[in-house]
Amino acid sequence: MEQELGAAGQLGVIDGAPKLNKAATVRERALGVVSVAVLLAGLAGACTSGVPAVVGVLVLAAALLLMIAWSWFHLGATRRRPHTKAENAAIVFATMMLGAPGSKILWGDPAPLGASLVAAALPTAGLLFYLVLRWRR
Repeated sequence: MEQELGAAGQLGVIDGAPKLNKAATVRERALGVVSVAVLLAGLAGACTSGVPAVVGVLVLAAALLLMIAWSWFHLGATRRRPHTKAENAAIVFATMMLGAPGSKILWGDPAPLGASLVAAALPTAGLLFYLVLRWRR
């Protein structure tokens, strides 16, 4: 039979519970910034160069894998809080916005640099927003 704890005992149990607010390390933040820069450069570069469709599919798959990897990393990280609705929406927005540079990449026609940067900035901004939301607490 369980013994009921008094108020002091209950506070002791609460104080002993793990904290879910472990801050992101400097290494994690640096890798996030590098990931965002690589995503922007890779998507914009593929848009401007007119790569073959097979290479374009590989570029888009790598971009999608990068976003999923960050999401899975945060889901599996110990002592981290669960995802909020805003964070889930940001990562879904980022993956859906891969269609903007994807349409330019898969059609094979090189796009001007300005249009390529704008198209690549949409999913990149979504990923950056997701990472900032995860790191803010």
